[in-house]
Amino acid sequence: MKLAKFMWIVTVFMSLIGAVVGFGGMILAKSAPQEAAAAAMGLTCAVIPYCIARAFTELRSL
Repeated sequence: MKLAKFMWIVTVFMSLIGAVVGFGGMILAKSAPQEAAAAAMGLTCAVIPYCIARAFTELRSL
């Protein structure tokens, strides 16, 4: 299934973007709530594509 492979590539790309957003936000934050928001946004960039890619991979094994 080519869609699953494509989603894994998207997951890697979005993980890199999430790392930049998370670390950049942590460095530029001026308060703890801003740090928490930056960390949450960085994780969201990585976790949501991962869940979708994992779902496609599991659907392939049915």
